[in-house]
Amino acid sequence: MGSAPQPTEPIDLEERCVCVECGQANVIGETFCTACGVALEEDGEGASVTPLEPLPIGTVLADTYRLTALFSTGQENRYRAVRQTDDGQSYLIAERSSDQANVHSGGAFQLFEQLSTIQHPALMLPQDQCEHDGRVYLVTPSQSGLPLSQRIGRTAEREAAGWGVQLCQAVDVLHRHGLLCVELPPENVLLDKTGRLHLAQFDAVRLKEAVAESPVLTDGYAAPEAYKTQVLNEAADVFALGACLYAVLVGRRLPVEGWAVQPEPPVFYPEKVLTPEFERVLSRALAFEPAERHADLQELKHDLLALSQSGHIRSAWRTDVGQVRDHNEDAVLVKEVGQGSIAGNDFRGLYIVSDGMGGAEAGEVASQIAIQTVARHVEAAWADAGAEEGVDIAAWEGRLREAVETANTRIVQYGKDHPESAGLGATIVAVLIQAGQLVLAWVGDSRVYLLENGVLHQLSHDHSLVARLVEIGQLTEEEALTHEHRNVLIRSLGSKENVKVDTLSQPLKRGVRLLLCSDGLTSHVLDPAIADIMSRHRTPYAAALELTVAANTAGGSDNTSVVVVFHE
Repeated sequence: MGSAPQPTEPIDLEERCVCVECGQANVIGETFCTACGVALEEDGEGASVTPLEPLPIGTVLADTYRLTALFSTGQENRYRAVRQTDDGQSYLIAERSSDQANVHSGGAFQLFEQLSTIQHPALMLPQDQCEHDGRVYLVTPSQSGLPLSQRIGRTAEREAAGWGVQLCQAVDVLHRHGLLCVELPPENVLLDKTGRLHLAQFDAVRLKEAVAESPVLTDGYAAPEAYKTQVLNEAADVFALGACLYAVLVGRRLPVEGWAVQPEPPVFYPEKVLTPEFERVLSRALAFEPAERHADLQELKHDLLALSQSGHIRSAWRTDVGQVRDHNEDAVLVKEVGQGSIAGNDFRGLYIVSDGMGGAEAGEVASQIAIQTVARHVEAAWADAGAEEGVDIAAWEGRLREAVETANTRIVQYGKDHPESAGLGATIVAVLIQAGQLVLAWVGDSRVYLLENGVLHQLSHDHSLVARLVEIGQLTEEEALTHEHRNVLIRSLGSKENVKVDTLSQPLKRGVRLLLCSDGLTSHVLDPAIADIMSRHRTPYAAALELTVAANTAGGSDNTSVVVVFHE
């Protein structure tokens, strides 16, 4: 037989702290509710805060504000209201008992005088304060908009970076007035129809040098040190801003339940995979130790601006033998380093297309010598370059020119050492991308195009006979397309001991697309069709595939090679 059930002690709610969110009775001394995880809000004696009974809709406060709706209850009630004079403006009314309004060393109720003097369009600050039947009311002009809490987990990184910059600017206004925001819950941030953010409900705001003895915070959106009785500095707001961005990007608030026992770093996986650049910025802003975060909001703003202004490189390449040739004399090289590292993003990319000439496989040899020589030369320059040289574009233009000149020397020497390969040569077009700059070098009629805002620009200039005839006015561009000598080059690698290499450099704007190609493409696909293909596709691979298919469909009389680069 089982033993008889033992009588249990009745739960004495007078000795428990009742969670105002879920009603769970927690043992006095618990920091977080054992049922829902929300921080327990206790008064100075350990008893739970009793919610205020909401006022009837239609109540008029201070003979001025008529309540029209109740939209939030709990530790404090919140209403919508209009003026009796009906000035067309709606207002948000926050209500607390007189005791609640004065229990914390901070918050909008206590700091109303300081807050009401600040004017900034992003800050929905209280403009009036009144009392009614032992309760205190803060009055704030309302702003229509979508709370960021409705965008949690549905926000793109570029959009979040822009929001972060706006938040840095708004909170910095508080800092200049000697105040800290302390927390930034997404439900307290409104997004208006123009894309601007507005901060509301400054419940946790405090003076920079004040000590909050009993903070009331929204879990997951304030720094760990804000839960302690201590003086806070601007690093707390860096964390709060990072916590807000974390929530809208990852899809959930920071897991703070264990902070009182053991600090935990923010978890990015598997909830959301961020780019390494954004994860690096957020991880720093959310460092558990204040000294390890951004020094202030200006530094965080700088990093967020870099995220929104910097681009991401995607590329693809294809080379095809075509419909007539029996072997491929083109060579392609794509080398990218540094992108997508948690430790940093010193991106460098090298892209080369070379079209070999000479027959009897000599063309294949020449194009391979060209791309391998240039690649080794550039890689050695990358290894030797210091921090300053890494952004000296003029110097890199010279190095790329030297690399192509070295390739010419080696092709000439190979022809001397191998008489059976006499007449071998190659065209080359090489693009170097680093430090937000594009450096280009070329010899021959392989081309580089840049697509910007749907308009195709040829960056290189063909070293061909027909191009020269067009330049001096003896041929039109239309006539050059079918001229019998359209494949005759006036400059190529391997044809002379010394070759003149053309170069240029320019900033690489975000949103542009690059195409490197051999003349197997441009002999069959005209520039308008190239622009259309480059514009339509969402991925470099799809664009590269259609370009080669288009060349083959139009005849495919030569090998076709393309490299497509998207700077997003």
